Amino acid sequence: MPGRGAWLTPTVEAYELAVTRKAFRRALRLEREPDTSAVLEAVVRIHASSNGPSDTTEQAERLMDN
Repeated sequence: MPGRGAWLTPTVEAYELAVTRKAFRRALRLEREPDTSAVLEAVVRIHASSNGPSDTTEQAERLMDN
């Protein structure tokens, strides 16, 4: 919806914490949890391009497979 947004530090840890705390739903004032798979994919891409493959990238890829 117009005027609503949420900021997220681009790390897998921050993403997992936001999902656990249902922060996306609260920040965007939604009635149910949104599909955040695209957010996770973007975080993985950002992390992989800046640091190369790592344990964090592998952890994120496992999350995307679930």
